[in-house]
Amino acid sequence: MILYPIVFILVLFLLIRYWKIFQLDGHSQWSLPIAFLVKFCVGLLLIYIHIETYGVDELSHDGETFLKEGKLLHDVFFKSPADYLRLLTGIGETQELINEYLYMTEYWDAGDLTIINDSKNVIRAHSIIHFFSGNSLVIHLGIMCFISTIAFRNIYISFAQYIDQNKTFLFWLLLLIPSTIFWTSSILKEPFMFLGLSFVARAAYHNDSTAKKVMNAVIGCILLLLYKPYILVCVVLTGIAVLFYDRIFKQRLILTTTVLLLLAFGSAYFLEVPRNKVVHYLSRKQFDFVNVGKGGVHVLSDSSFYYFQPHQYKYLFIKGNKVILLKETDAYIIKFGSIEKPVPVHLKPENKVWTSVYNAPGCASFIETTMIMNSPEQLIRNIPEALVNALIRPFPNDPGSNLKYLALVETWLLLGFLIAAVFFRRSLIVKQRSMIFALGVFALALLLLIGWTTPVLGAIARYRFPAQLALILIGLIILKPLKMNKWKSSYS
Repeated sequence: MILYPIVFILVLFLLIRYWKIFQLDGHSQWSLPIAFLVKFCVGLLLIYIHIETYGVDELSHDGETFLKEGKLLHDVFFKSPADYLRLLTGIGETQELINEYLYMTEYWDAGDLTIINDSKNVIRAHSIIHFFSGNSLVIHLGIMCFISTIAFRNIYISFAQYIDQNKTFLFWLLLLIPSTIFWTSSILKEPFMFLGLSFVARAAYHNDSTAKKVMNAVIGCILLLLYKPYILVCVVLTGIAVLFYDRIFKQRLILTTTVLLLLAFGSAYFLEVPRNKVVHYLSRKQFDFVNVGKGGVHVLSDSSFYYFQPHQYKYLFIKGNKVILLKETDAYIIKFGSIEKPVPVHLKPENKVWTSVYNAPGCASFIETTMIMNSPEQLIRNIPEALVNALIRPFPNDPGSNLKYLALVETWLLLGFLIAAVFFRRSLIVKQRSMIFALGVFALALLLLIGWTTPVLGAIARYRFPAQLALILIGLIILKPLKMNKWKSSYS
């Protein structure tokens, strides 16, 4: 059985090597195939870290769930191909079908709060891979790394022509950015998101025909919509900002920034209903993430859920999925995953037996954040905290495993690189200034969304890598050529 995964990875390696569409002018024909193998090895390292961290001989959390639930969906095909196609496409999907085939899944139903369930789409993708993977984790990982390698190529050819550095050095530098290669070499959502983002970047900056640019933009937006909708929101906001910067105000930065801020605050003031919906959505996302980060138990009581934090376990009797309140205490009434505001409640023992629907110890890297609580004013006041948490942390004294020091070193190296790039900057053409503005707006929008809603440093490190990549590209665009740069090339 081990021979098949090895042959499969070798086929992918040779496909990248000999299919002309993967070639890069000015680079060895082995560069991209080797990049694929590097990404695959990093993916294996990520699996090893999961096993060592959680002490089980398998994947954990999202990765394991995506594979297992993808297999559950895959197995539906052999019971009813028609029902499988309904669940795969969503066309004709009903609650009855879910109850019949997917009642054991955790991620298929994300609740009312999620407009598009991107986890469901990852499950669908893995269900297809299961047709030829033989349930081999290695093959699933190989496909994800193959997708990510295509994305890397798109990113490289989109930006390399605007960066005045040695192209071989640039190739390996962009490939080996720790957070980017780490999270895009996984079986999670990130490879799909990276591919979508790369097609958007290629549509914007590569020298393709107009028809190809439109096609790439459509493909990229669809992938982002399916696998990371909030990244698409950041892309759309960036596009609007660039339209003002390039077309309306002819790259007057201060004027563009002033007008955009006035429009944002004016819209928020006068468009009360959309504003409140956005603020409530962010508040609820933050609230749910805080509950998961702190850990605790959610118990079903009639049509609602009670939420208890770990320090309240002493007031509860917990056995299996059965929970009984032993002593009066405070809790929240919530509908897990819904959009209704949580309501505080004081509970007294009544010998009722509740059913636990979620019970977790919490995240080791959880940090306290200021709650938004449906307040637009508080959302604005949280901007500095959000940016510090999303861009700069972890700090040395922050909670978490030893992996936090890798994130810490990468973050501070990034900030140091940006400062150095500003000091050793070069003259820029109009196109490069536009790119820097776009990358900066994208990074700011993404970092704010992450900082507002995410109180877990491990999750922040995973979610922010596109923003970090954008900031690194900004530094590379403005930086003077290093002495090693004596060579020019063209790009396909």
